[in-house]
Amino acid sequence: MSATQRVRNSVKASIKSTEEFIESTKESLQKELSKTAPKIQHDLDRSFEEAGRGLSNALSSIEKKTNREQVDLLNAYKSFLQKQIAFVDDRLKSIRNDRHSQ
Repeated sequence: MSATQRVRNSVKASIKSTEEFIESTKESLQKELSKTAPKIQHDLDRSFEEAGRGLSNALSSIEKKTNREQVDLLNAYKSFLQKQIAFVDDRLKSIRNDRHSQ
């Protein structure tokens, strides 16, 4: 298998994994939000669906780039996701701390 094919397979696996993650996250959020706020749930559902479509389109376009460009773009995307996760983690900690101090 050529290096290009390995990268292509890796990108496809990343796309599939990310789509599964988005779907799993969406389902988890739906369960939690259905208990508290149907309006927020609807808005988040729509946002996740739009994000999923955008991500799928972006990752598909990355596949058309050179190997080096793919590596650079995927590293940038990874950095973006890590920052999003850090933001969510910080927010969760803040909420937990606020809840414990009440």
